[in-house]
Amino acid sequence: MKVIVSHDVDHLYPGDHCRDLYYPKLWVRSFVELVRGQIRFREFWNRLLSVFDQRINRLPEICAFDKENGVRSTFFFGMAHALGMSYNQDKALPWIRFVKEQGYDAGVHGCDYLTLDGIQKEHDDFAQLTGMDAFGIRNHYVRYDEDTFRKMDQAGYLFDTTEFNKEKPTYKAPYPVGNMWEFPLAIMDGYVLRHDLQKAQQTVIDFIRQTAQADGQYVTILFHDCFYDEKCYPQEKAFYEWLIKYIKSLHLEFVSYQDAIKELENGR
Repeated sequence: MKVIVSHDVDHLYPGDHCRDLYYPKLWVRSFVELVRGQIRFREFWNRLLSVFDQRINRLPEICAFDKENGVRSTFFFGMAHALGMSYNQDKALPWIRFVKEQGYDAGVHGCDYLTLDGIQKEHDDFAQLTGMDAFGIRNHYVRYDEDTFRKMDQAGYLFDTTEFNKEKPTYKAPYPVGNMWEFPLAIMDGYVLRHDLQKAQQTVIDFIRQTAQADGQYVTILFHDCFYDEKCYPQEKAFYEWLIKYIKSLHLEFVSYQDAIKELENGR
């Protein structure tokens, strides 16, 4: 069994959200979490002050951690605006170059999952912006319908990793959709953590054991880079660090989506 790690880059800078409700929603949600005892006052206060930070993304920090631990990450960047993802392509480009320079892959964090024209535009915009000709996608908020993957294949994507069971971590083997590979997502930070670190850890342990017993090939993991933040999201950061170190303790190999595709194509 091998492990594929990826990071959705939902946010870049506080100023990107001056015309949307990202910060009001964050503050209200954080206040509710504080009242429920799910976060400490220090975290709540730091989230209030985060509007004054230089950046929201934690790309340098998570790249450094991943590199130290041999994680072959893929980073997905938005080419359009949707559901709180508000940065533009020009702001994304330096960070795409940054993760590529660090030795990582980059792809599209898709917004349109309904129309071929919209899906095609995001693909073509990313290709033109980066000069890349082979890359993948995961849709924002893992949204898709029965035709989304077929349209992604038509648009020219190498792979997608949007299919996801929101109820519990679930393993499903990669499968082809035309010329594209679909890698169903197994573990996402927000759906497994839910303010209970020990329970999340046990859920992951049980899932990986079951997947190994079932001879699963590739376990796919998503962790949002903005949560790799000790001040605002210490529990999320601790979970990710534990997760990577736990995987290493099992002597599982980290691979990228592109690595996995080469292996799958050779095995056809």
